[in-house]
Amino acid sequence: MNDLAVRTEYELPTKIEDLSKFVLVGREKLVAVRAEIRAIDKVGLAQAVREQKLREAQSISEAVLDAEVRIGELMRDVPKGSGRPVKILDSGVQNFDTPTKSDVIEQSGFSQRQVSRFQQLASHPEIVEQAKAEARANDDIVSRSAVLNMIKAQKKAQQIENAKADIAKQQSNVEFIPELYIGDGIGYIPKEPYDLLLTDPPYSTDVENIDEFAALWLPNALYHVKSTGSAYVFIGAYPEELRAYLNVKLPDHIELVQVLILTYKNTLGNNPKNRYKQNYQVCLYFRGVNASALNCPLTNEQWAVQEINAPDGRIGDRYHAWQKPMEIAERFIRHSTHQGDIVFDPFSCTGTFLLAASKLGRKGYGFEISPENATIAGTRGVRIYE
Repeated sequence: MNDLAVRTEYELPTKIEDLSKFVLVGREKLVAVRAEIRAIDKVGLAQAVREQKLREAQSISEAVLDAEVRIGELMRDVPKGSGRPVKILDSGVQNFDTPTKSDVIEQSGFSQRQVSRFQQLASHPEIVEQAKAEARANDDIVSRSAVLNMIKAQKKAQQIENAKADIAKQQSNVEFIPELYIGDGIGYIPKEPYDLLLTDPPYSTDVENIDEFAALWLPNALYHVKSTGSAYVFIGAYPEELRAYLNVKLPDHIELVQVLILTYKNTLGNNPKNRYKQNYQVCLYFRGVNASALNCPLTNEQWAVQEINAPDGRIGDRYHAWQKPMEIAERFIRHSTHQGDIVFDPFSCTGTFLLAASKLGRKGYGFEISPENATIAGTRGVRIYE
């Protein structure tokens, strides 16, 4: 261990017990050298002295890290169970105990958790070498925690890539042409219940009595959601509108579990003098009592507050003042349905939610009372029925 000051002059022991001692002594020496560096910085000694101590600390830290990697490699080969083989001798029976992994770990002086970390290092030698190189390049001292953080970040990045690949697979080659019926969807009774209610009804600014309106359409629409299904209902973020919807009596097989927020920063609106500018809308999230867990592999998609810019008329994807982003529709459909499921929208407007369902291989259909909006939906690829 005294040779650790020169990186190329040490050789790692070959046995776990010797490697363990190597690591423990190396850590103590590294602590001492770090303390010397801090003292040099405090008293302002010559830079050459500090650089010499830094190189010494780098060599020790790399040696210790290599030893930890080697312990991890050797530990992988130790059997977990105890074989306890029996050998028959002329003089009788003699037992030869084979140490288990737990035995070896206990004898090493390290905990199970520490050994698990050593094994992580051993499983990612390329990251260990990358961490060494980066520390040297930055005049820093490599540490096991830094390497483990890099391994964790790599795993997280891979998980995200895998999740994105799974999401891409949901864009089915078999697209169901969405269907829109011109007429009033309030009170509609389907032939079979649907898997998802996804809709954006008129807000309190567009109806005479929001309490009566909410009580008129929502219970019936939720009644026809399967007990295994879900519903997302966008509403205005006005106190009276929130109160009206939260007071609606729900069917027994479905419950309101969360109030979600869709926020955006790319539309300005007016400048009120006595209130704050409102840059969000509310979405009521309902679940059937037998609904399965959300299929939401990306963490940033599972926040209760979803930040997605509103459609922008300057780039040609905004057809209505209150139009929702296609992205939020696709997220909710992916999270709560499977390919082939039925998505219903009684207030389809220009067809955004129906088109999102079709893109993901779901059967989308709905109603729209405005022929003008229905015509726009038709130009976007929705099949229109008079």
